[in-house]
Parts: sequence; C-alpha cells; structure tokens
Amino acid sequence: MKRLKRVPKRSALKESNEGVATTVGTIMALLVFLSLLSLITQQYVPVWMEDNEAYHSEEAMQHFSYLKGNIDNLIMNDYTDYPLYSTMRLGSEGVPMFASQTPGVIRSTPRWGGFDVTFFDGATQRSYEGQGNVSLQVLNRYFEEQTIAYEHGAIILEQPQGAVLRAPPHIRIDEYDGAYSISLTLIDISSSRRESAGGSGVVGITTELWGSTRRTYSNVTDVSFEMITAYPGAWGTWFNDTLELDGLIVDGNNIEIDFPDVTDLTVTRARVHIELST
Repeated sequence: MKRLKRVPKRSALKESNEGVATTVGTIMALLVFLSLLSLITQQYVPVWMEDNEAYHSEEAMQHFSYLKGNIDNLIMNDYTDYPLYSTMRLGSEGVPMFASQTPGVIRSTPRWGGFDVTFFDGATQRSYEGQGNVSLQVLNRYFEEQTIAYEHGAIILEQPQGAVLRAPPHIRIDEYDGAYSISLTLIDISSSRRESAGGSGVVGITTELWGSTRRTYSNVTDVSFEMITAYPGAWGTWFNDTLELDGLIVDGNNIEIDFPDVTDLTVTRARVHIELST
C-alpha cells in the first residue's frame, strides 16, 4: 500500500493597505492640481488678459495722439524738411503658458473716403478735398473689441456699442447774426509702399509733410461739406453737439452740411505721406 505524499500547505498572502493608500494619495494630488489649474485658466487668466487688453487700448489711444500731434506740428509749421517718427504696438501681451498675445491690424488707407468742400467765389465754383485714414483694429478676446482711427484730423474710437470722436478735427465754425466764419484743414493721406501690418509687435510710423496750401475767401456762397466716412454716427454726433449746426444730413456713410451765408472761409489743404515699417 502506497503512502501518500504530504503536500505542504501554502502560506496565505498577507493583506496590505499600503498600495491602496499610495494610489488614493496620487489621485487626490492630481485632483488638487487640476482644480488649481482650472481655477487659474478659468478665473485668473481671463482677468489678467482683460487687464492686458485694457492697458493696450489706452496705450494705442496714446500712440494715436502722438501721431495726430506729429501731423499737427508738421502742418502748423509747414515743415517739409524732415519726417517725424513714432511707434505703435499692435497687440497686448499674453499670459505665459496659458494665453497667447492679442493681435491687431494697422492699415493706412490713402484712397478711402473723402472730405469735400465746395463753394462759389463770385461766379467761380471752387472745390477742395482731403481723403484717407489710418486705423488700428484690435482683436480683443476678453476686453471690448475696438478700432481706433485717425481720419480728417480727428481720432475716433469705435466699439460694438458705437463710435465717438476722442480728439476733434481741424474745423472751426463761428456764427455771427446768421452768417458763418469757417476755418478748416483738409488732410490728404498718401502711402507708396506698405499699407498694412498685423501681429502683436511694434510698428514704426514715418510721417512726412509733402506740401500744404492755405487760402482765405471772403463773402462766398453755397458752401457745402460732403464727407464719406466709416464712422458717420461719430461725425454726425460731433457736428450736432459741438458745432450745433442746422442742415446736417446723414445718409449711410455720407454726411452733408450746407451753409447758406458765409462771410469768410479759410481752407488749408495738406498732403501727408505715411509709411509703416516693422
């Protein structure tokens, strides 16, 4: 009779909670990290970027005031010897690792719009014209998207709610006993090379006066302003609120004003050449 071999009893595996605790700890750490990351991306980054874009909007308005100041100085002094140089930042800074920079597009548009002044000097009909503008479109993602423009000597700010003149043009109209005394400057913008640039960096703007003429007419008749503009609401509001003119007609992008009786009219026409450089 065979004897059965005795099989040794296998030892039971020891239960341990160390692996479970490590896994739970890792998951909790990941959840805390993801919660913190979500808080940064959804709360902190938008506020940071909105501040960046708002600051850049103020900076862009300041740069346009420098551009207007350069052009005003050139025309006022009839200075054609040397050009003036200024810079403009197109976009705002981003947030490293979390948000990209906000881009902008600057355009110098010589052939856009126009400001025509026509009148009769005795039996002779005369006409003067200025056209062109410079605009910066800022493609904000958190702050108000906006466009800042220099047009006919004025600085205009356009937002989704509308547009407003932030700096007045070179127009002065005085009324004496129903007759008008008018003085204005028509700025004709030209550009021969690069007319637009995009991105978030700094663009250089070279401004040069190519020539200007100034003439005063007395006792002229049938004086009329005709303007084609991308911002008719802003111009119409400025003419109404600032100059309190009668006979103002706003039709689409066209503005027309008639002056029945003008004692004297002074017209300055300046040709300003603008070049963009990156």
